[in-house]
This record gives sequence, structure tokens and C-alpha cells, in this order.
Amino acid sequence: MKKNKEIDIQKTFYGSSKSAKLYRFSMQITTAISLLAIVGYDNAIPIYIGSPKIYKILEIITIFAFTFDFILKTILAFEKANQKKKPQVRLKIPLFIQKKQASNSKAACIISYFLSAGTIANILAIIPYDYLPYPYRILILIARILKGASFSKSVQELTEGLKEKAFEISIVFVIFFFIIMGSSIVMLIAEGHRNPNIRSIFDAIWWSIVTFTTVGYGDITPITPIGRGVASFLMVMGISGIALLTGIVSSAFTDRILKLKLNTEEIMEKKIEKLSKHFIICGFGRVGKVVAKEMERFKKKFVIIEENPESAREAIENGYLVIIGSATDEEILKKARVKEAQGIALVMDSDADNIYTLITAKDENKNILAVARANSEDSVKKFVKLGAKTISPYQSSGYDISRMLISPKTAELVSIVMQSDTTIEMGEFYITKKSPYAGKKIKETDIRSKYNLIIIAMIGKDKTTKFNPKANDIIEIGSTLICVGTKEDMEKFEQIISQSSF
Repeated sequence: MKKNKEIDIQKTFYGSSKSAKLYRFSMQITTAISLLAIVGYDNAIPIYIGSPKIYKILEIITIFAFTFDFILKTILAFEKANQKKKPQVRLKIPLFIQKKQASNSKAACIISYFLSAGTIANILAIIPYDYLPYPYRILILIARILKGASFSKSVQELTEGLKEKAFEISIVFVIFFFIIMGSSIVMLIAEGHRNPNIRSIFDAIWWSIVTFTTVGYGDITPITPIGRGVASFLMVMGISGIALLTGIVSSAFTDRILKLKLNTEEIMEKKIEKLSKHFIICGFGRVGKVVAKEMERFKKKFVIIEENPESAREAIENGYLVIIGSATDEEILKKARVKEAQGIALVMDSDADNIYTLITAKDENKNILAVARANSEDSVKKFVKLGAKTISPYQSSGYDISRMLISPKTAELVSIVMQSDTTIEMGEFYITKKSPYAGKKIKETDIRSKYNLIIIAMIGKDKTTKFNPKANDIIEIGSTLICVGTKEDMEKFEQIISQSSF
């Protein structure tokens, strides 16, 4: 019941539905009315024409609306925290994974919510404007402006774009800080006793900021050679620094706009919500592209999770279903319907990300078939312990090269079987109770005569494998046939097997 309640609140008030759009618009109107009332209350304009009653009414409406919104967001935060679960895998896992698991705890989520800038702004916006003395009312005014801006989808997207570049922006501001503080100290030492306009470090900092930003009010000017040298340095660094910061911010906006164009989230989400017994491909790099191409060739349903916007765009242009985000995020995996998925391919560049994603996926769906790309022997062992099949690119390449050297014709034949679009393919078929081939000897079936397929192996329900099974071998219930044949014949046989599964 709680889950349904959360979904209803999310879709009704904060999703992409008509009711959510109407709610956002009404909250923006409420914010505008609130700001208008504040301006009138401060006698900037005669909004209430001699009577404060209109202001009081508008303020009550505003506080009620903002309180209602805060309650909704708090409910969602608690529900989201309740859904956070630690992976139930009893293994000795690396410390960095344990830290990620700890950060997903309920307490951490709730504390993070109440300490977030958005929540603090929401609380300040609820406080009546005339409750605080004048200097502190500015905080309420700013909070309400931010509150209204938060309901604008454009502002939300721009904010997300800046968040994605937070690391680069923080580095630039740290550099700015050291340049300004260093210049201020040098300026204070060089001109503190000679320049009457620089009497303290604060005067020096003010001059450095004004010069660095190339504003140049002219209230403080250097009079010593050292001071003028510092001013020249600040001007050059200021122009370069502002240009660098502008480039980063522009890049953030461009990347976000690109993501919006690529994402087409509403269409994608509707298609993804209908998926079941599908495959999830985590990462669309060199390996992920091959996996996706093979899935498409065999007409399998799949969705790709990719964090890089450029790679995601390429996947979307190929007509694939794509979720832009990190596969290590539990919410992203849920969007990909990991509980309903048949298998997951972990082909990201980082073994650590692949391992953490595997733990989360197994926690949501214990029966999911997982195949992981491993770059080291240690990672292979971890993947195996977590119940995943592994592929090592370097080891596989070594096997392929050795096969080509020792048995070139055989290697060429295997390559044709695995890569050809028009000749032969290799497939596996599970035998159920209702299968027309269950309990029969191979020679009694029409697999060879009617479908022209060759059975090259038979895997029993006890996981034992018979290569090149004999004509008198019995096809048991629960066994899997590995066959080779043309694409057309394989599809015909798959239809018969699929019909017998229901």
C-alpha cells in the first residue's frame, strides 16, 4: 500500500501527468502572489490599499500551499528511505562497496533529506514574512523565490546540468579563492602603510575581487609598483578564469540540453514499463555495443543503461531503449525493471561498478542471469561468488588467437557461426513437460528431418553436458538442446518450443 501511495503522489504532483503540470503551475502562481504581497507589505507598492487584511489572506494561502507541498515531499522522502535495502549477500566485499551500502540506509536518507538545501529552503518559505525582523526577512524572500523556481522544469534541468559539472566548478572556485586571497595578502603588505584606501585585509580582498572580476569601481587603486603588478596579474587571471568558468557552465547547459533531446524520457519510460523477461545491458562501450547488436540480431528485448550522454545518443540513434544514468544507482535499475528481467550484462569499464551493480541486481532479482566483463583475476573470483558468469576480454582474446594458430579452419567455422547474419546460427532450446520432444529418443524426433537442425550438445537438468549426443539418447524434461542451423530454421523451431512452454 505504501508503495502505491508513493507512486500516486509522485505521478500526481511531481511527474509528467497533466495533474502534475497543473500543480507546478499553481505553485508558481502562488509564489508570484506571495512575492507581490511581500512587496506590498514593505510599502513598495500599495497592494492592500490601506488595509493589511489582503496581505494577511495572501500570506495564509501561501503558507498553506507551501506547507502542503513540504508534507508531500517529506512523505516521499520517508517512503523512499523505507524502500532502501541492503543487499543480502553474505560475502566479504570491499570496503568501498560497504560504504555505498551504508549510505543507502534509511537513517542516512532521512538525514540527507532534512539537511539538503532544498528542504531548508522549503522550511524557510513556510515561515510568515512578518514573523522575523527586517534583516532576516531577506532569507524568507530568497527561500520563496527558490521555491517558485524549483517548480520550473527549465530551472530544474539547468540545476541538474550544473550538478553534473559540480566537481569542475568547485575546482575553479578553489583556484579563484587562492588567487584572490594571495593577491589580497600581497596587496596589504605592499600598500597597507602607503595607500590610505587599504586599511585592512577586508579592503584588500574587496579590491582583489573587484579587479579579478574586471569590474573596476575605482574606489581603490594601487600606487606602488608591486601593487600595480598584482593588479595586472589579477586582470589577466580574472579574464582567463571567468572565461574558463563560462566555458564549464556553457558545457553543463549544452550537455543537459543534449540529454533532454536524447532522452525522450516519457516515450522511453512507457516502452520500458511494458518490458518483461528482457535483458539489461549496463554500459554501451565497445563490449556493450556488440552485446546490443547480438541481442537485436536474435530479436531479444533489452534496455541499455548508459551514463555518458554521447554514448547514450548513439544507442538511441540505433533505435535502442536507453536509460541515461549510472547502473550503480538502485533507482536506475528499478527503472530498467530489474525484477522482471531475464538477464543482465555487466560490461562497464570499472570492475567495481560492475560488482556493485551485480549485488544490487541480485538483491532485487535472485534468479536473474548475470554475465559480467572482468578485467582481473580477483574480479573473476568475486563475480563467481556473487553468482555471475564472467568473460575476461584478455583471456578470451588469448583463446581466440591460439585457436586461430592451432586450428585455423575450426576457428573460422566458429567465427562464421557466431557472427554471420545470413548463414548459420547456434541456439539453445529448453524442453518442458508439454514439449512434443520430451521423453523421446533423438532419432524419433523430426528436429533434423523437418527443421534441418543439428543437435551438437544436450545439457541435462542435472547440468551434465553431452556433446554430440547419440541417436538413442533420450531428450529428458528440463534438459536444454544446443542446436546449429540456419536462422530461418532456428526461428521455426523456436516457435514450436515457445508454444509448448505455455
